[in-house]
Amino acid sequence: VDSTRADLEFVRRAYEGAVEAGAQEVAVVDTLGIATPEAAAFLVNEVVERAVRWVAQSAPAHFALASDLPPGLRCSGSSGQLQQVVMNLVQNACDALAGRQDPSLTVTGGVDADTATLRFADNGPGISKAALSKIFEPFYTTRKEGSGLGLYIARQLCEANQAELTV
Repeated sequence: VDSTRADLEFVRRAYEGAVEAGAQEVAVVDTLGIATPEAAAFLVNEVVERAVRWVAQSAPAHFALASDLPPGLRCSGSSGQLQQVVMNLVQNACDALAGRQDPSLTVTGGVDADTATLRFADNGPGISKAALSKIFEPFYTTRKEGSGLGLYIARQLCEANQAELTV
């Protein structure tokens, strides 16, 4: 009984330490902040192509990537931050589709009411309803090896550029 109590106390302290460490990591990420970029016009097509090409280098050879963007799609903001967002979304698709025989991702875009829009659609299992409300929270992940920071940071980057990231 004494060893069980000691084990339970150890587990309780470890859990409390993990919760405290997680809260500290969130505070660090929040205090680092994401600088509001100086807005500059850029071609979205070039940024998406560069980001997709970068991530595709480590994707399985049979991973099908397609994009359907109107020529000359432009927006204003930080092209580097948009590239980071796109890289994260493409990498998430690669990870979610690992093990599928026919993994594919399509990036489409357009302009709607003077707003450039990008859509990412893959043929994976989708996001569960339970995960949808948490998907942008820091340290929330559905993968064993995930940090849970990718979508959180991607959303922060979008907000810094007066953009929106939704599921």
